[in-house]
Amino acid sequence: MNNVPYKLHDNVINVERKTAGLRRHAEELNKLVTDSLGEALLSLMADKPYAKITVTELCKKAGVSRAAFYGNYSSKDDIFDRIVNVMNADLVNKLGSPFRSTTTEKWYAKMFKYISARADIFKLIIAAGFDDRYMALLNEKVLADTTLAVEKKYQRIIWSGGIQKIVTHWLDGGMVESVDTMAKLCSKYFVAWSMNDL
Repeated sequence: MNNVPYKLHDNVINVERKTAGLRRHAEELNKLVTDSLGEALLSLMADKPYAKITVTELCKKAGVSRAAFYGNYSSKDDIFDRIVNVMNADLVNKLGSPFRSTTTEKWYAKMFKYISARADIFKLIIAAGFDDRYMALLNEKVLADTTLAVEKKYQRIIWSGGIQKIVTHWLDGGMVESVDTMAKLCSKYFVAWSMNDL
Protein backbone atom coordinates (compact mmCIF):
# COMPACT_ATOMS: atom_id res chain seq x y z
CA MET A 1 0.00 0.00 0.00
CA ASN A 2 2.79 2.45 0.75
CA ASN A 3 4.05 2.15 -2.83
CA VAL A 4 0.81 3.46 -4.38
CA PRO A 5 1.64 7.20 -4.09
CA TYR A 6 5.07 6.60 -5.63
CA LYS A 7 3.62 4.65 -8.53
CA LEU A 8 1.06 7.38 -9.10
CA HIS A 9 3.85 9.97 -9.03
CA ASP A 10 5.92 7.92 -11.52
CA ASN A 11 2.89 7.61 -13.81
CA VAL A 12 2.32 11.37 -13.72
CA ILE A 13 5.96 11.96 -14.65
CA ASN A 14 5.70 9.42 -17.50
CA VAL A 15 2.52 11.08 -18.80
CA GLU A 16 4.19 14.50 -18.66
CA ARG A 17 7.17 13.16 -20.65
CA LYS A 18 4.91 11.57 -23.22
CA THR A 19 2.76 14.68 -23.66
CA ALA A 20 5.90 16.80 -23.99
CA GLY A 21 7.02 14.47 -26.76
CA LEU A 22 3.62 14.72 -28.43
CA ARG A 23 3.74 18.52 -28.22
CA ARG A 24 7.19 18.54 -29.85
CA HIS A 25 5.94 16.22 -32.58
CA ALA A 26 2.87 18.43 -33.18
CA GLU A 27 5.10 21.53 -33.38
CA GLU A 28 7.42 19.80 -35.87
CA LEU A 29 4.46 18.65 -37.95
CA ASN A 30 2.95 22.15 -37.86
CA LYS A 31 6.25 23.65 -39.03
CA LEU A 32 6.39 21.12 -41.86
CA VAL A 33 2.86 22.12 -42.94
CA THR A 34 3.58 25.87 -42.82
CA ASP A 35 6.93 25.47 -44.61
CA SER A 36 5.32 23.30 -47.30
CA LEU A 37 2.55 25.83 -47.86
CA GLY A 38 5.10 28.66 -48.11
CA GLU A 39 7.17 26.77 -50.67
CA ALA A 40 4.00 25.86 -52.60
CA LEU A 41 2.89 29.49 -52.69
CA LEU A 42 6.25 30.67 -54.04
CA SER A 43 6.28 27.89 -56.61
CA LEU A 44 2.78 28.77 -57.81
CA MET A 45 3.61 32.49 -57.86
CA ALA A 46 6.42 31.69 -60.31
CA ASP A 47 3.87 30.12 -62.66
CA LYS A 48 0.78 32.31 -62.40
CA PRO A 49 -0.56 35.58 -60.99
CA TYR A 50 -1.04 35.60 -57.23
CA ALA A 51 -4.74 36.50 -57.53
CA LYS A 52 -5.41 33.33 -59.53
CA ILE A 53 -3.88 30.97 -56.94
CA THR A 54 -6.51 29.07 -54.97
CA VAL A 55 -6.36 27.43 -51.56
CA THR A 56 -7.12 24.09 -53.24
CA GLU A 57 -4.08 24.50 -55.54
CA LEU A 58 -1.91 25.48 -52.59
CA CYS A 59 -2.95 22.44 -50.57
CA LYS A 60 -2.45 20.09 -53.51
CA LYS A 61 1.00 21.52 -54.31
CA ALA A 62 2.03 21.41 -50.62
CA GLY A 63 0.61 17.94 -50.08
CA VAL A 64 -1.54 19.04 -47.13
CA SER A 65 -5.25 18.98 -46.42
CA ARG A 66 -7.51 22.01 -46.40
CA ALA A 67 -8.01 21.34 -42.67
CA ALA A 68 -4.24 21.65 -42.18
CA PHE A 69 -4.28 24.88 -44.20
CA TYR A 70 -7.10 26.43 -42.19
CA GLY A 71 -5.58 25.16 -38.96
CA ASN A 72 -2.66 27.51 -39.63
CA TYR A 73 -3.93 30.26 -41.90
CA SER A 74 -7.13 32.06 -42.72
CA SER A 75 -6.02 33.01 -46.25
CA LYS A 76 -3.10 32.77 -48.66
CA ASP A 77 -2.21 36.35 -47.64
CA ASP A 78 -1.25 34.97 -44.22
CA ILE A 79 1.25 32.65 -45.92
CA PHE A 80 2.75 35.58 -47.78
CA ASP A 81 3.02 37.55 -44.54
CA ARG A 82 4.77 34.63 -42.85
CA ILE A 83 7.27 34.31 -45.73
CA VAL A 84 8.16 38.01 -45.48
CA ASN A 85 8.33 38.00 -41.67
CA VAL A 86 10.54 34.90 -41.61
CA MET A 87 12.88 36.40 -44.23
CA ASN A 88 13.13 39.71 -42.36
CA ALA A 89 13.74 37.94 -39.03
CA ASP A 90 16.37 35.72 -40.65
CA LEU A 91 18.11 38.76 -42.12
CA VAL A 92 18.23 40.56 -38.76
CA ASN A 93 19.32 37.37 -36.94
CA LYS A 94 22.20 36.89 -39.38
CA LEU A 95 23.29 40.51 -39.75
CA GLY A 96 22.00 42.35 -36.70
CA SER A 97 19.76 45.37 -36.73
CA PRO A 98 20.60 48.13 -39.19
CA PHE A 99 19.59 50.68 -36.55
CA ARG A 100 22.82 51.00 -34.62
CA SER A 101 26.02 52.96 -34.72
CA THR A 102 28.00 49.96 -35.98
CA THR A 103 26.05 49.66 -39.24
CA THR A 104 28.80 49.98 -41.82
CA GLU A 105 29.47 49.30 -45.47
CA LYS A 106 30.25 45.72 -44.43
CA TRP A 107 26.71 45.36 -42.98
CA TYR A 108 25.19 46.63 -46.25
CA ALA A 109 27.39 44.22 -48.24
CA LYS A 110 26.08 41.33 -46.15
CA MET A 111 22.52 42.57 -46.67
CA PHE A 112 22.91 42.72 -50.46
CA LYS A 113 24.55 39.26 -50.49
CA TYR A 114 21.58 37.94 -48.52
CA ILE A 115 19.13 39.53 -50.96
CA SER A 116 21.13 38.35 -53.97
CA ALA A 117 21.02 34.76 -52.69
CA ARG A 118 17.21 35.04 -52.41
CA ALA A 119 16.65 37.23 -55.45
CA ASP A 120 14.12 34.82 -56.93
CA ILE A 121 11.85 35.19 -53.88
CA PHE A 122 12.22 38.98 -53.77
CA LYS A 123 11.47 39.18 -57.50
CA LEU A 124 8.30 37.12 -57.01
CA ILE A 125 7.18 39.54 -54.29
CA ILE A 126 7.79 42.51 -56.59
CA ALA A 127 6.17 40.82 -59.62
CA ALA A 128 3.05 40.05 -57.56
CA GLY A 129 2.74 43.78 -56.82
CA PHE A 130 3.30 43.38 -53.11
CA ASP A 131 5.73 46.26 -52.64
CA ASP A 132 3.29 48.11 -50.38
CA ARG A 133 2.39 44.98 -48.41
CA TYR A 134 6.08 44.20 -47.96
CA MET A 135 6.69 47.75 -46.72
CA ALA A 136 3.80 47.52 -44.26
CA LEU A 137 5.26 44.31 -42.81
CA LEU A 138 8.76 45.77 -42.75
CA ASN A 139 7.53 48.90 -40.97
CA GLU A 140 5.75 46.77 -38.34
CA LYS A 141 9.19 45.43 -37.42
CA VAL A 142 11.00 48.74 -37.83
CA LEU A 143 8.51 50.51 -35.55
CA ALA A 144 8.00 47.66 -33.06
CA ASP A 145 9.68 49.68 -30.28
CA THR A 146 6.80 51.84 -29.02
CA THR A 147 9.16 53.97 -26.92
CA LEU A 148 10.90 55.47 -29.97
CA ALA A 149 10.87 59.24 -30.20
CA VAL A 150 8.91 60.69 -33.13
CA GLU A 151 12.11 61.73 -34.94
CA LYS A 152 13.55 58.21 -34.64
CA LYS A 153 10.32 56.67 -35.97
CA TYR A 154 10.42 58.85 -39.07
CA GLN A 155 14.13 58.21 -39.58
CA ARG A 156 13.39 54.49 -39.56
CA ILE A 157 10.49 54.86 -41.98
CA ILE A 158 12.68 56.90 -44.35
CA TRP A 159 15.45 54.30 -44.07
CA SER A 160 13.17 51.31 -44.68
CA GLY A 161 11.41 53.06 -47.60
CA GLY A 162 14.73 54.03 -49.12
CA ILE A 163 16.18 50.53 -48.75
CA GLN A 164 13.06 48.93 -50.19
CA LYS A 165 13.13 51.22 -53.25
CA ILE A 166 16.87 50.70 -53.74
CA VAL A 167 16.54 46.92 -53.53
CA THR A 168 13.52 46.90 -55.87
CA HIS A 169 15.33 49.06 -58.43
CA TRP A 170 18.46 46.89 -58.17
CA LEU A 171 16.49 43.66 -58.65
CA ASP A 172 14.34 45.09 -61.47
CA GLY A 173 17.51 46.26 -63.22
CA GLY A 174 18.98 42.76 -63.21
CA MET A 175 21.40 43.38 -60.31
CA VAL A 176 23.92 44.92 -62.72
CA GLU A 177 25.71 46.80 -59.94
CA SER A 178 27.84 44.60 -57.72
CA VAL A 179 27.02 43.87 -54.10
CA ASP A 180 30.05 45.96 -53.11
CA THR A 181 28.89 48.92 -55.23
CA MET A 182 25.44 48.77 -53.65
CA ALA A 183 26.97 48.54 -50.17
CA LYS A 184 29.15 51.60 -50.84
CA LEU A 185 26.19 53.62 -52.11
CA CYS A 186 24.00 52.75 -49.12
CA SER A 187 26.78 53.32 -46.64
CA LYS A 188 27.49 56.71 -48.21
CA TYR A 189 23.90 57.94 -48.45
CA PHE A 190 22.69 56.58 -45.13
CA VAL A 191 25.81 57.85 -43.32
CA ALA A 192 23.82 60.34 -41.22
CA TRP A 193 22.15 57.45 -39.46
CA SER A 194 25.17 55.23 -39.16
CA MET A 195 26.54 57.69 -36.58
CA ASN A 196 23.53 57.45 -34.29
CA ASP A 197 21.45 54.52 -33.14
CA LEU A 198 18.04 54.76 -34.74
